[in-house]
Amino acid sequence: MVTKRNDKRYTATLAIGRNPDGSLKRKYFYGKTKKEVDLKIAKAKLDLENGMFTPDDGVTFIDIAHKWVDVAHPDIMPHTRKTYHTMIDKHLKSLHHIELKKLKPLHLQAVLKEMYDNGLSDNMMRDAKIIASAVLNFAMDNDLLFRNVFARVSVPKRGKAERLPITEEQKNLILRTWRGHRMGVAVLVMLYCGLRRGEIVALTWNDVDFEAMTISVTKAATFGQNQAKIKQPKTEAGKRIVPFPVQLLPIFKEAKRNSSIYVCPAADGSMMTNTAWTTSWNSYMHYLNIQAGGRDASRSHPKVVAMDRFTAHQLRHTYATMLYDAGVDVKTAQDFLGHADPTVTMNIYTHLSSQKKEKAILALQQHFTDTIPEAL
Repeated sequence: MVTKRNDKRYTATLAIGRNPDGSLKRKYFYGKTKKEVDLKIAKAKLDLENGMFTPDDGVTFIDIAHKWVDVAHPDIMPHTRKTYHTMIDKHLKSLHHIELKKLKPLHLQAVLKEMYDNGLSDNMMRDAKIIASAVLNFAMDNDLLFRNVFARVSVPKRGKAERLPITEEQKNLILRTWRGHRMGVAVLVMLYCGLRRGEIVALTWNDVDFEAMTISVTKAATFGQNQAKIKQPKTEAGKRIVPFPVQLLPIFKEAKRNSSIYVCPAADGSMMTNTAWTTSWNSYMHYLNIQAGGRDASRSHPKVVAMDRFTAHQLRHTYATMLYDAGVDVKTAQDFLGHADPTVTMNIYTHLSSQKKEKAILALQQHFTDTIPEAL
């Protein structure tokens, strides 16, 4: 008999066998409507008749987790499927052998705390919570659980690390050694024109005006599984014309003569894939470290670290810093950086202004210390 609960859901029970003491073993079914419960009961009865029904006693998290991937998501890409399985097998391992009905919020909270303590990113912790919660939703859909105890678990937030510009030493190293690595020219464009990764990957020499000494940013590459796809910028602000220093003119002319149509091509001259970018960037970081005086431990790992790594986005942040130091107004800086929202540019400028003020205060305090006698 289907009855309505206080929470407005409908429920009914079905005898699915007997317990060791001879009492009936019952399974509960839930639904938002009476019809939904009736359909679940009918299906369960049919499964019982065909010997396909499995009681939920003793069903653990891992019993249902991989079924969630393979049954609920039959059409996902192989890479995504592998990502789900890796998250379940590696980061959610401590949940594997806990029965579904015995799971508590504290179990997932412990998983997330361990990920936090191990330095994993906010995104990784968020994905762990999303997947664990989705598994329990799948269990609910199959009447193995009454509620999702992971739904309201909070993900700890590490917060964004401060994005710092590269140092003067790193900048000088880039300028001194650009010719020795095929990423050298691309790095100069990102550093002195502020292009994003996707924009530099899609940039062709036809976008470079050697007479006006400008670069037209009209498109960007986005990465799906691996291959890059050309797309228009998300906003009109993304389309822009950026000047480049006259010192780069002979460098760009030389690079164009010795390159493919792309300013930052893959090794075979084609547009970079996501893998090609990662490999090239790691190779360039290793190259710079050797040029700075570091030594090899292997082909890709330094034995002696003489230079701290930096990211492509740090080059863009360095460009914003140079705009600020050159006295470029906020509106022009917004145009050059391709920010749709002027507050993004203003926040960068405000942060840089605060940093300058702090340095000035420290310098002034040091001057006072050096010049004012201790006893007046």
